[in-house]
Amino acid sequence: MDRLGMANKVALITGGGGAIGSATARRLAQAGASIAVVDIRADAAAAVADELTAQGHSAAAFTADIAEEDQACALVAEVVDRFGRLDILHNNAAAGPNLNPGDLTLLDMTAQVWDRAFAVNARAPMLLSREAVPHMIAQGGGVIVNTSSGASQMPAADARTAYGSSKSALETLTRYIAAQYGPDNVRCNAILPGVVLTPNMKRIFGQAQLDAMVSRTMLRRICLPEDIAAAVHFLVSDDARQITGELLRVNGGSM
Repeated sequence: MDRLGMANKVALITGGGGAIGSATARRLAQAGASIAVVDIRADAAAAVADELTAQGHSAAAFTADIAEEDQACALVAEVVDRFGRLDILHNNAAAGPNLNPGDLTLLDMTAQVWDRAFAVNARAPMLLSREAVPHMIAQGGGVIVNTSSGASQMPAADARTAYGSSKSALETLTRYIAAQYGPDNVRCNAILPGVVLTPNMKRIFGQAQLDAMVSRTMLRRICLPEDIAAAVHFLVSDDARQITGELLRVNGGSM
């Protein structure tokens, strides 16, 4: 029996048009899952869904601002209506410093910057999980994987105050969901990536800076989006059926 197989499973992936989200969508689709690719950017979601469909996989694109309660609720309902069930929720979308300008030190940050980070990084996963869990319970179980960040445990002296704080909130939410719905066979874990080599990272940092980051890891290699996707695949599989409420660092040993 292939315990990593995803046949007959439906996965909802937020931030599905981005590097980590699209890598996870490809990985789970190749394992047999139907994929709901969700992104606030309609073209990005459509591109990934079209790619998967062209390869013979089952996929559909959805556009939503998941920080808005009505849109988050409608999204889960639309996915269930489209595919008939919901087995996997990957809360992956995030408002990092590059998408939330002004996320600097405490004294240099506005309340609006703080609120935006929490709206996307903590409120949205709460809303989507709240809507998804009843469907999971009704069908006998499901899995939630939240994408957190090493920034929650490695504070920076000059930036990312709101981002790191909101990711800490997401990790606590992860444990609460695991504790409250484990008896219903709903598991919830979080992944804490380190520096991931995404197109955005390449734009922000030069090669010398990336090399310096790699030199501070135990494995001396950069983390790729596919490495995060592999961790998500494991956590949503039957091989991880006894794992819940955990925070999994995927960072090459940078802590």
